[in-house]
Amino acid sequence: MSGGFGTVIPLEDTFLRRVVLLKVMQDSANNEQLQNEVKGLCKARSRHVVEVYDVIKNEKGGITGIVLERLRGRDFLDFHEEAGSNPQLYIKILYQLACALRDLHAVGIIHRDLKLDNFKESVAGIVKLFDFGISSPDGGYKTKENKGTLTYAAPELYVAGATITPEMDIYALGVCAWALAHSKFPAQLLERPPQTSGRAPSISAVMPNVHAHVDGLHQEVVDILDACLDPNPRNRPTAKKISSLLALHLSRNKHRGLFVQGMTRVFELSAAHTSVTLKIGVLGQLKVNYDGLRFTVAEVDGSVSINNVPAEVGHVLHDSCVIGFGEAALGASRQWVTFFSSHPEVVL
Repeated sequence: MSGGFGTVIPLEDTFLRRVVLLKVMQDSANNEQLQNEVKGLCKARSRHVVEVYDVIKNEKGGITGIVLERLRGRDFLDFHEEAGSNPQLYIKILYQLACALRDLHAVGIIHRDLKLDNFKESVAGIVKLFDFGISSPDGGYKTKENKGTLTYAAPELYVAGATITPEMDIYALGVCAWALAHSKFPAQLLERPPQTSGRAPSISAVMPNVHAHVDGLHQEVVDILDACLDPNPRNRPTAKKISSLLALHLSRNKHRGLFVQGMTRVFELSAAHTSVTLKIGVLGQLKVNYDGLRFTVAEVDGSVSINNVPAEVGHVLHDSCVIGFGEAALGASRQWVTFFSSHPEVVL
């Protein structure tokens, strides 16, 4: 298999009895890209990044080839044919790509060539990103020419001497969201620079929302995917924020919230029991609802605090917190309820 700069050759690892991939450059003058790829792959250490097994060096110590994990699962070049009928899988794919970028950006690596051709599933069904040949460190690197794929290139890449930033990867993720959802890109994304005539339409134009499909895209998901394509890089979300939000929605209706007073369980909130009202005598009353995503204060009566901050309608209960009933002046006469919430793992 030949790409834009390199050739990938399937080989058998006779010692471990597995098929691996040997990547070499078509022109040895481009071997520096192999060095970039090895640095990026070894630094990332992510579940969603292809593994590097070995490097091949010449007599001078220069890298001439790298041995990589062979991804034997599906690709996503034609996923748009099923995206509309399987929005949960659509979100799950984007979640895994966001995780890959989150892990890369956390160690200062910018991929620079995220596109449908550069990720596949492993045999275990895990989406993994590969082809780090033009990856760059996140430290003020300026591009001399855009070596990535133009359709996935952010508007700011069209400025001479543009500084390579993580936000460019986020823009490419937004383009991937479109490529996974539909066979054709909106005209605005095909302009050079992209979106010169105006913003691309919302992804909701081609993907069902929660009102049209039981597992359709929640407005929060629509908004964050649309924001990836914001022409202003400062307005794009981080990969960490994207992965966290998509994980939340992939765990919809699976969270559990537990209220405990002393050693006694007061109430458990879940998809089966979505609302609870806690009343401690005349000290105060608090109603909390679970909407499948978050535990939110719905009503407050009397003196109620959350982690010593007065409770307000709309307040979201995160992780664990202490709910106090009664004015601070009551001292030991105040009553306390502890809240814990679960973090269900995203099953891939």
